[in-house]
Amino acid sequence: MYYFKETEKARALSGRTITYVAKKIGVTAPFLTSVLNGKRHCSKLTAYCITKCLCQESEIEEYFYKKGE
Repeated sequence: MYYFKETEKARALSGRTITYVAKKIGVTAPFLTSVLNGKRHCSKLTAYCITKCLCQESEIEEYFYKKGE
C-alpha cells in the first residue's frame, strides 16, 4: 500500500488540476483527491502512474511512502 506524502501536494500538482491528472492516468477525481490528501492508499501501479504523470524524472519514493505489504 502506498500513501501520498501530503507535504508534496502543492509541488506535485504545480498548476495542474486534479481532474486533469485523474483523466490522464485513468482514475476518478474523487479517488485521486483522497489519495493526494493522504486519506486513501493506492497500489504500486497507481502510485507509479501518478508519479510519472507529475514528473517523468521522479521516482515513487519522492511522492509516496510504503506502509505494510
